[in-house]
This record gives sequence, C-alpha cells and structure tokens, in this order.
Amino acid sequence: MAYLIIAHDHQGMEEDRERVRDGHRQHLAAQGKKLLASGALLADDGATIVGGASLLDTNSREEAVRFEAEDPYAKAGIRRDVKIVEWRLRWWLGEFDAAGHRPSGEYDGQADS
Repeated sequence: MAYLIIAHDHQGMEEDRERVRDGHRQHLAAQGKKLLASGALLADDGATIVGGASLLDTNSREEAVRFEAEDPYAKAGIRRDVKIVEWRLRWWLGEFDAAGHRPSGEYDGQADS
C-alpha cells in the first residue's frame, strides 16, 4: 500500500515556508524511492501555495505519520491540518495491477534487492 498525505497550510506563511524550504526538500529527498510523488497544492490563481501533497510507498501508517511530523514545514508550524489516507496504487504509468503496484520495490516492509 501507500499513504497519501494532504496538508493544508495556515495563511500568511510565505516567509516561514521560504525560510525552511531547503530543509523541507532535503527531508523529501531523504525518502528515496519510497516518496513516489510530492508537490505543492495551489490556490485557484495557480500560483499561491496553500499546502502540499505527498504519496509515500509504505505499509506502515506510523511511518507516514512520522514522515509528516518530521517535515520542517510541520515543525515550523506552517501546516494547518493534515490528512493521511491509505491508498492502493493500482494504476502506475499506464499499467494496471490488481494486487497494487509497489514502485519503490518495498514489500511488507522489506526492500526488494
């Protein structure tokens, strides 16, 4: 499985977000292939950042919660609310897998070598 993490930010956090952005990006990069996707949520103007969403390939809800809690944006108090939802990845790059794809190569908590 994977976990979809959707975070909405407090308004007016642009300066704080910019101050910790490099640390946030390092946090994302440290996840390696387990972080399937991540990016900003935008307001209707297509430019204003209102939050972020990440898709983490893990069987562990605790790991998904820890991933979000350790994010510098969360530590800086930028996040207003966060929802973490288990998500089954059945379609990946145009291909369907009834059992669910595991693009990071991790199965049942063990890395595929």
